[in-house]
Amino acid sequence: MAGYEIRSLASLSKVARGYFTGAVDGAVAALWANTFTVFAKVLGQLDHLHDLRRAWLFKQIFASSADELWLTRHGFELGLSRAPGAPAFGQVSLPAPTGVLVPAGLSFTRGDGVAYTSLTGGTARAGLVTVYVEADLAGAAGNASIGTSLALSPDSPAPDGVGDTATVVAGDTGEAGLSGGIEAETLEAFRARVLARKRNPPHGGSALDYAQWLREAIPNAAGVWVDSFSNDTRSVWVAFTVVDDPDAGTSRLPTPGEIAVAQAYLDDPLRRPVTARVFVAGLIPIPVPLLIAGLDPDRPETRAAIAAEVAAVFADRAEPGKPTQGPFSLSRSWLDEAVSRATGEDRHRLTSPAADLVFGAGEYPVLGTISYTD
Repeated sequence: MAGYEIRSLASLSKVARGYFTGAVDGAVAALWANTFTVFAKVLGQLDHLHDLRRAWLFKQIFASSADELWLTRHGFELGLSRAPGAPAFGQVSLPAPTGVLVPAGLSFTRGDGVAYTSLTGGTARAGLVTVYVEADLAGAAGNASIGTSLALSPDSPAPDGVGDTATVVAGDTGEAGLSGGIEAETLEAFRARVLARKRNPPHGGSALDYAQWLREAIPNAAGVWVDSFSNDTRSVWVAFTVVDDPDAGTSRLPTPGEIAVAQAYLDDPLRRPVTARVFVAGLIPIPVPLLIAGLDPDRPETRAAIAAEVAAVFADRAEPGKPTQGPFSLSRSWLDEAVSRATGEDRHRLTSPAADLVFGAGEYPVLGTISYTD
C-alpha cells in the first residue's frame, strides 16, 4: 500500500519562491541574491517538517502500519490488548523427613538458570513432599518435562532435613510436568489479531469468533480449527496447535494446561453464546515417516535442507480431521515437492508414503523419521 509522499526540500523551496513571485509585484525570487530566496528556503524547510509529521500521522491511522503505542490504541478501541504471557506451573517432589511441614515460598533453580517459587506447602509423607511451583517469569522457557531436577536455593526457608533437589512430577490434573508457560504476545502477532478483528467483526458465535477468542486465550496459537459434532449442532469442537518460537516456523500440540486455559476462556458466559457447548479437543498425533531412495547428491547439508523443507510442509499444510467437515488428506505430492525443493537436491525417489494419507477426526499428522536408502 502506498504511503504518504514526502516532498523534497528543493521542490518545496521552488514552490515557495513561486508564491513570492506571484504575490509581490516585481519580485523575481529565482534570482540570486535576494531575501526572497532565503525566505523560500526557510519556508520549504518548515513545510518539509510538516510533511514528515503528516507522513507519521498517516502511518498511525492504519493498524497495518501503526507503531506499538498507536497499535495498542487501535486494539483498545476494539476491546483487544496484548496478552502478557503466562508462567509455567506444576508439581515437584522434594525429599523431606516424614511429618515435617514444608512451607510455601521456597525458591528453586533449574540447571539453565530458570527460577521457580513454590506456591503451596505440605506435610512430608513416606519421605517426600509434593508442592506446586510456578516459574518466576512468564514464557515457554519455564516449561519442564517430568523428571527434570530443580535445585533448592540455599537461602530458602526450608526446615532441617529437606533435600536440596526437587524433581518435576506429573500433576494431579494430568499436566506433563511444568506446563502452561506462554510467551508474551509479540507486536506482530497482536497486529495480526487486530487486523483479523477488523476484517471479521463478531458474528454471534461463528467459527471465526471462536478462532479469535482462542487466540486471545493462547497468544502463541498457530493453527485453530472449529467444527461442530454430527449428533449435536449446538456443540462446538475446537482444536489448535501452538508455536513456541515464531522464527523457527514449527508448531507443536498443546499441553493439557494450555487446553485447560483455552477451555476456561471459551466457556466464559460473557463470551460464549448461551446455547453453545464448547469442547476444546486435544489432538492425536500420527507420525508420518518418510523413506527416500536414491538421493543424489547424498550429503549431510542436503539431508538437513530436506528435513527443513518437509517440516515446513507440515507447519503450513497439516490439519486435523474434523467431526463433520470430514477427514484430512495429506497429499504425497506435497512431500515429494518439498524434497525436490531442498537446496542441493538433484534427484530422489520418495518410496514412503506411497500414496496420500488420510486422517480421521481428531487425528493430526506430525513429521516422523526421515530415512534414506539406496
